[in-house]
Amino acid sequence: MIYNKHSLDFGKKEKVLNYATQTYQLSRPNKVGAVMALIRDCQPKTIAEWEKWYFENTFTEAKTKTKITKESLEELGERLHEKITEVVIPEWQSAFS
Repeated sequence: MIYNKHSLDFGKKEKVLNYATQTYQLSRPNKVGAVMALIRDCQPKTIAEWEKWYFENTFTEAKTKTKITKESLEELGERLHEKITEVVIPEWQSAFS
């Protein structure tokens, strides 16, 4: 069976994204839910099906569960961008200069 690849190719930037996401814990279940378990529960056939199901059914796994919304994910994306541009890149440039 052939699956269409839906993820973007971030190339060399993927390492920076993974580093920053892990370092600042922006992809933890208390922020975005247990994504792999959610994908197994949903078994989506399309990205649109996944997005609809995810936003209808997903809560954070924090002590106080919070509904995950597009806005909450956008806020995490903004925090990730801020950490990469204001912290990670300057630190790495300093370390390698």
